[in-house]
Amino acid sequence: MIDIFGRRGKMITVRRNKIILSVILTLICICFIPKKVDAQAIKTSVSDILSNPDRYDGKVVHVEGRVQSLKSNTPKKSKPYTTFMIVDFSNNALNVFTFGTLSINRGDSVTVTGRYQKVKQMPPKYTFYNEIETTEDGVKKKEKY
Repeated sequence: MIDIFGRRGKMITVRRNKIILSVILTLICICFIPKKVDAQAIKTSVSDILSNPDRYDGKVVHVEGRVQSLKSNTPKKSKPYTTFMIVDFSNNALNVFTFGTLSINRGDSVTVTGRYQKVKQMPPKYTFYNEIETTEDGVKKKEKY
């Protein structure tokens, strides 16, 4: 590294060091980010989550069920999103939220992988209970239920 003397030179060297350090830290972080959310998801059931909500709160879960109450919305000032309920064999249900429009229909069998939250606050006026937030890739259509 060439060190330029003088006040201006020191600023250039410091700025260059900060940039190099930022790049190194970014590369380190990228190496430790998991490639797939599925790899660290807890495979469980809708019933088990509802029986033990504190155990799963804030964790990435993987559940199976059928789609009910499917709604897609495209607000004027926001991204399109989809909500639905995933229902298991015992008719226990969790809410699911994802940005984007999904290629699923009411009654379809799906798997959902996403972050479960027992209570999700959306200030100033919205509160959601027992919700899995996922991405479009986190909802997969199954052949059979």
